[in-house]
Amino acid sequence: MPNYLANTNTKEIHKLANVVTNCEIDKMKPEHKKYLEYEFQVDSLIKSEGYNGCYWCYREKHTD
Repeated sequence: MPNYLANTNTKEIHKLANVVTNCEIDKMKPEHKKYLEYEFQVDSLIKSEGYNGCYWCYREKHTD
């Protein structure tokens, strides 16, 4: 089961256990959804592709 959801359009990563209404993941297009299981995958996307944690649900990885 995935623990994280990356939006390939906005490069924002959501922590599925903490998602709130403000995350608006229900508005994401299916083709922009990339599910991740492990935190090392999240760290890799942040480091190599400029992704960022969601302000609302993944603040420990949010940088701007």
